This record gives sequence, C-alpha cells and structure tokens, in this order.
Amino acid sequence: MNLSENTIKLQNFIKEVPNPEDIPEWSLHERYQLFIDTIIDHNHLYYINAKPIISDAEYDELFAYLKLIEEYYPHIISWTSPTQGLVWQLADGFEKAEHIVPLLSLENSYNENDIREWWNRLSKIAEKAGRDNWEYLLEPKFDGLSVEFIYRNWKLVQWITRWDGKIWEDITSNILMISQLPKIITNTEELHFRGEVLMPKSQLEKLNIEREKKWQTPFSNTRNAASWSLKLLDSNEVWKRGLIVAIYEQLSWTPCDWQSLWLPVFNLPENYRRTKDIEQIIKRCLDPQLKQFLEEQDIDFDWLVIKVRDDSLGNQESVWGNLFWNTTNIGPWIREILWGTEHHPRWAIAYKFPAQQAASQIRSVDFQVWRTWIITPVANIDPVQLSWATISRVSLHNFDFIQTKQIRNKDFVRVQRSWEVIPYIVWTIKERRNWTEEEIIPPHFCPVCKWAITNIDIHYYCTNPWCPAQIKEKIIHFASRDAMDITWLGESVVDVLVDQGLLHSICDIYTLTDIKNQILLRKFPNFWEKKIAEIVWEIDKSKSKPLWRILNALWIPNVWKKIAQDLATYLKSKEANSLDKILEVFENEQIKDLFWIGNKIMNWILLYISNPDTLWLLRWLEQHGVIFDATAVDEDNSLSISEEDKEHFSLTWSFPVSRWLFVKALENKWFVYDENPNSKTNIMFIWEKPWSKAEKASNLWIKIYNNFDEIKKIFWLEFPTEEKKSKIIQWGLF
Repeated sequence: MNLSENTIKLQNFIKEVPNPEDIPEWSLHERYQLFIDTIIDHNHLYYINAKPIISDAEYDELFAYLKLIEEYYPHIISWTSPTQGLVWQLADGFEKAEHIVPLLSLENSYNENDIREWWNRLSKIAEKAGRDNWEYLLEPKFDGLSVEFIYRNWKLVQWITRWDGKIWEDITSNILMISQLPKIITNTEELHFRGEVLMPKSQLEKLNIEREKKWQTPFSNTRNAASWSLKLLDSNEVWKRGLIVAIYEQLSWTPCDWQSLWLPVFNLPENYRRTKDIEQIIKRCLDPQLKQFLEEQDIDFDWLVIKVRDDSLGNQESVWGNLFWNTTNIGPWIREILWGTEHHPRWAIAYKFPAQQAASQIRSVDFQVWRTWIITPVANIDPVQLSWATISRVSLHNFDFIQTKQIRNKDFVRVQRSWEVIPYIVWTIKERRNWTEEEIIPPHFCPVCKWAITNIDIHYYCTNPWCPAQIKEKIIHFASRDAMDITWLGESVVDVLVDQGLLHSICDIYTLTDIKNQILLRKFPNFWEKKIAEIVWEIDKSKSKPLWRILNALWIPNVWKKIAQDLATYLKSKEANSLDKILEVFENEQIKDLFWIGNKIMNWILLYISNPDTLWLLRWLEQHGVIFDATAVDEDNSLSISEEDKEHFSLTWSFPVSRWLFVKALENKWFVYDENPNSKTNIMFIWEKPWSKAEKASNLWIKIYNNFDEIKKIFWLEFPTEEKKSKIIQWGLF
C-alpha cells in the first residue's frame, strides 16, 4: 500500500477500535509498526519536503493513538518510534547543530475541557508545593518555522531550526538573506533567542500567483512556504521570498535589551493578555472576536499559548521563557515548581483554533442551477470542522476551475475557510490518489428540469426559463435584503410556495396579496395569521422601493448592487420617471456615456430589455403597482445626495444592535459605510471591545464616537425593538 492508503487504513482503524486495549494481541505488533512507518513518512513530507498531504488535526490523531498504544503496552516501545525523537528519521543536505537549551513543544488543547484538565493538573502540583497565587498570560502562536539564533561578539553567527528540539539543521547562510534581521548588535555577550521565520500572507499570495503561472503547485499556507524557502540551495532566491523574523523568547541568561534587535514582538490587546482567572482565559480563547483580530493581521497565527507565571512579575513580559534561575527571595518560581517533561513544559499549553484548512475527500459531485442560468458543480465532502463550522459542501465554481486545480471525484482536497467566508478548495492532494478517482464531466441535461444545456465560454447554462431551480433562485434574490427586501420570503418559504404551485415567477409574488391566495396560505404548516399579514404588508411596501433595488432584483446579468445604484443615479439625472423613459435611455444606449459601463455590461442590458419575456415582466410589474421612477423620493435615502457630499463612516465591535442594522440606519442618513477606515473616512463609531480599527482610525485622525446613547441622539438614529431580519433571511451558498 502507498502512504495515502495506509493513512486511510489507520484512520478507519482508530474509528473502529478507539481504545488500544481492544487491539487483538495477534495483530498488535503489526499494527504498531504500521503506525510508526506511516507517521515517519508523514514527518518526512512535513519537515523535509514541506508538502504535507494530511492536516495537522489528522496527524495529531495518528500521533496521539500511537502514544496511547505505547502507554498500554510499554514493553513493545521501539527506539524507531516517532515518540522517541525525530533526528534519525530525517535527512537533508544541511549540517547539524545542537541547541543550547532544548526547544520544547507544547501540550495541545482543542476545547475548554482540555484547558480545564490542564488547570486541574497544575493546580494539584502547585497546591502540594504550597503555592496558590499565579497569573495566566495569553500569547499568540506564530504559524512559521521555529528556530534558535545566536549572537556572539556583536555578530549573528548561527541559526538552527528546531525539529526535535535538541539538534537539527544549521541554516545560517539562508537566514542571512532576510534583510529585516540585524546582523550586528551592540551587546558583546553571547545571546541565544527563539523565534519564528514567517512569510506574510500578502507575500504568499504573490508567490502563489507566480507559481501558478509556471504550472507549479501553489503552497497551501505560509508555514510551508517559509519552510520550503529556507531549504533553497540558492541563497539569493531566499532573499526574494520576502521572509521576516519574529522573536518571543530569550534562551540565554545574559541580561539584554532585546528591543534593540529591531525585531517585531507581537502581543494581543492588553485586555486579553493577563488574568488570574482560568475561566477568563477559556472565555478569551473561545472569543470569535479575538480570532478575527488575529486573522486581520498579515501574519498567520495557528493557535494561542496559555502560560503560567508569578503574579509578582507585574508588567514584565515573558521573554525569559526557559530562565528558571531565581535571584529573589520570594521562594521557588511557579515555573520551577511545575517544571516539565522532555517533550513539553507543564506551565504552558497551546489552544489550537478550529482549523482554517483541512483535508477531506470528495464523495460525490452535484450540479446546482443558479438564477443566472449557470450550472455550478458542487462537491460533497466528508464533513470537516473549519472556523467553528462544519463544512460538507464546497463549490467547484466552474469546469475551468476544476481543470486548473485538476480535481477529480473521490480526490482528497485541502479545503480552506477564512472568517465567515464560503469554503474554497486550495489544491488537490494528488499523493493520496489510489486510482479510484473519476473525472468530473459536465452534464448534458439540466439536473432539475432535464432541459438540454448550453456551453458558453467556461460556463454551462440551463436556458429553460421555467426551470423550477431557476425560479426559486430568482424569487429568493428578488426578495432578498439587497433587492426588494421582502421580509419572510426566505429560502424555506419560497421552497414551499414554489413546490405547492403558488409561485411560478417573480410576478406571482404580487398575487399573494389576493384574498384567495391568503386563504390558501393558511392551509400550509407554519403559516399563521400574523405571518401572512406581515408577508402581505411587506409585498405592498416593496412596490414603492427605490429604483436601484428594482434594477438589482431583476437579475440582469452582470448588474449587481453597486452598478444598479450607479444606474439609478444616472437615470435620475436623465429625469427618467416612468418605465417608458427608462427603457428609452437604455435603448438609445445613453448609458455608454458612463465611463465605468463597458461593452459587456451594455450588451447584457440591451439583450435583457430586448427580450419579449422581459418586456412582458416589466409591464406586468408596473400594472400591479411597482413604481419605476428614478426621480421619486428614495425611502432608503441612499441616492438623495451626490457621492461627493456624503460622509464616510466605519465601526468596530460591539453594539446593542446588529451590525447590519446599525449600518442600515446610518446609510439611511446619507452616510457611506467603509468596511475598514481609510483616508476618506470621516467618522468612527466604537463601543465595547474596540479592536485594531479603532487604533487605525486614531492614527488617521478620524473623529471617534464611543457612547452609544450619544450616537443615537447626535445622528437621530432609530432602531426597531425587534429585529425582523434576524428571523427570516437564510444566507449562504447552500
């Protein structure tokens, strides 16, 4: 079997036999050796090739089970086991060097129960020693290559990678190519530091673009890119990779002002760093705002580190990580009491975030029909946890994407999900193929209505205007928050109404206000009197929505919210106060005067309005009360004044109302929302837990408001007591 097959075999075995005590005696040695061989092969791919084919979570599962086997059956422990060290398993061209102090690993935790178990263990040890006062320090863990670097007689003389923590590669020649690292310092003593070699996210993006142009496999993350870059034999090529260095620990015992090294020391916001309460630490580890703050940085962080230290240290930073020599009379330091194992210190533990990348296998491929007629392939994968969400479906976008990524059905793929973003397949793990994979072939017929499909460029289209899947998508979009904003017409309600034959197109939305249809609605489950009344009221209200909402709701190809708003502004300048005048402006191609309207958008608009079905739809909507008037008073106030006259605002967490509601209220007052403060931003709103945006706003001299009650009074903001939006709209791809 190859490595991929062995890995799958062991993963299935762990599920079948979660307790090593239940391993049959006749197969124990064979199974134990298979775990050793498989993990050694993965170590080589990770440490030497910097091309792992499994995720950290999958590796941790294999390694943890191997340790359990050795705990239950200590008589079979082999010196070749990965638990006994890494050095002999790996080989490479760099010379080996020894660390002055072992660079230990950290014990891992994945949830609050793991942290509490660690706390219980250290509390018992401290209690026996008569210590009951200490504090916890929370630090971010850089996701890079851990190293020791040494200064001697003013100069940087050596840099050693960590690997097994005792001895490994001397990569000084390549480290010298990192321009940000000082080569000479003022201190004459021998100094040893521990730090991380990192590749910024922005640099990884540039590097992967270049690699894809050369048909090379892109790096899956910044850690692998940094590790592989340091292994290049051409040091000049290392210089081009844009690596940086961050330090977080001094290993030697010589006092030093390490700020003089000019290296970045990244810390969390002060209110997240120190506490004496373990429950506060757990709360901070699980706080999504903290994770978001770290994700906004240009450096990758893969977990948090919880450290124990004496509270008598005050505001001193924990730069003396392995320095236990006590020169005071306060008694043994808490870290001396706790000490550690050969593998990890007991006074620290790592809390690993739910993975942002994970390996999973494609089980099947579906084809989904969108409102734009496009048929999109969607992969059903083995469920994986990414950023506190379970991912089981991933869009494959189009067949050009499938070909570029060389994705096949049954492939193992690496899936990525940034904060609250739709999951994305980064790359295919070809090393895990076992010849059972199948090519993904475009369908010949629509998977819903069985209509013949059409191929145009990279997309496949269902051209049947009455396809049920398209009808649902179009109605959902028409009623969505950025279109006609019809409350209660979300996915679940639309599914029922289309399946029951009440809705065949967006025109039928306005027939729901008829008495006979209201009576029919009462027969459906979960359609109570108040709900039906609200649906009817929202539908009537939508007839007077501003023109940009109508343009956005009509699913004109390539015309989205921003373009719809710009078109409405232009039509207002042309005094287009009826459907006929709007069509006249479009038909005469006057919008070509707008420099941002290209031929592609122009052609799609002309094609759309020249379709007889479209003209019938527009006339039908007009006859049923929908107002096509660009000059009408805009209830949303979004087009009442010119863009140049509008003030820009930004905000940061957290307010008593939802973010979208806060933004909506301000946009109704002629303000423009900036996701991040910039040179155009005039006002910054902050309240509880301000993050990096507040600091950025201060640096840009932006006026800041930080009292919610005053904000409501100054800007005349009104919010409903009950947020209707929170209970109706279902967002997301699936």
